[in-house]
Formats: sequence, C-alpha cells, structure tokens
Amino acid sequence: LVLIGIAMFLAAGANAGLLGTYYNLPSTHPDMERWITGFDPGYVQNTLTGDAPTLTAYGATRVLQWDWWDPSYEVFSRVDSDADLQSNFASSWFPVNTGLPGDPYDFAVHWDGTFYVDADKSYDYTMGSDDDSWLFIDGQLVLDLGGVHGMTYTNYTVNLTEGWHDIDIFFAERHVSQSGFQLNFFSDLVPENPVPEPGTLVLVGLGLVGLAARRFRR
Repeated sequence: LVLIGIAMFLAAGANAGLLGTYYNLPSTHPDMERWITGFDPGYVQNTLTGDAPTLTAYGATRVLQWDWWDPSYEVFSRVDSDADLQSNFASSWFPVNTGLPGDPYDFAVHWDGTFYVDADKSYDYTMGSDDDSWLFIDGQLVLDLGGVHGMTYTNYTVNLTEGWHDIDIFFAERHVSQSGFQLNFFSDLVPENPVPEPGTLVLVGLGLVGLAARRFRR
C-alpha cells in the first residue's frame, strides 16, 4: 500500500494543476452576446449538488438557458498547470475554436481537483475572471464573480482543516472581445483523475521493481 501511495503521488505531481473540461457554446445561445451586466453576483446557490451550480431565484431572472457545462457542448479535457492558472490565462485567452458561430468567443470551462493543507488555519487567495466564475471548496461556494464584465479580481480568506479538500471552478466567457482567468492559490493543486505522463510511469515502475527486489534479497 505504501508503494502504491508513492506511485500515485509521483504520477499526480507530474500533472500538477487542475483538470479542465472545455465547452464550446455558439454565439446564438441565448446567454451569449447579450448585454454587459458588469459584476453581478448572486446567480448560484451556496452548495454544489451536481455537475454544475444551481441557480438562485435571482439567477433565474438573469440566465435564460442554464446549460453552459452540458456534455453536448464538450470539446476536450486537459490538465491546466498551476502556471497556466496563475498567469498564462490572464488576458487574450481563447482556447476553444471548432468553427461554431462566434468562435473563438463564447465558451465555458469546469476545473476540478484536490489540494492539501498542512494545518488548521485561515488561507488567503486571489481570483480574477472575464466573464463569470464561481469557486467551490468542498462543495461550498467561496467566491462569486458572476456577470458579463471585464477582468475583475477579488481576495478571499477561507478557514480550512488539515488534510485534503475538493475544488471546483466554473468559468464562462460570454461576450466579445476579451477573455481571461487567473487564480493565485495557497496550495499545490492536484487534478481530478490525472493522466500520468508515460515517463513518470516508467520511473515509478522501475522504482517499485527495485524496492521489491531489495526486499526479496532480504
């Protein structure tokens, strides 16, 4: 079990970041290319109970078709690194273009994964987005940057217990002509169900074989 744990840790470390699932929405979608609302929090409920946030009564008056992360729009998944999330996506970020009307604008992303904190205490972080974004930790909403707006930042302090925690981030780019996302987090992030790099698997396998042989010689 110890050896398996070591292998899982090394494989995850090779893909540090979050697993991003990307969705392409056409510009004809009723929530794309509408009015610019500005920063407009309050669309989603505080508890994440399914594959996407649930609208509040207020959100239902602001959103016409709440299917932005529906599997029918999915185009690809990948692990986005800590560096990507911290800086590489901050401006002029248009990762989705499959030829739909309005591309490369009008898309959505769901990032998910886990992170570890080594003590019970308060942790600070900063997140920014253009347009909507919502961040959940352990299924609870801790940051709301809803609305169609330019790059908007906010700081937050969250109280956490020592151990592993789940993280989910939902993002949507809904209006030309800019797009961006940025997350400065307090812990290394581990993607949900990461795909190990082949080289990592080889090294882990060789290490396990060596440990097993050493134990056998004893």
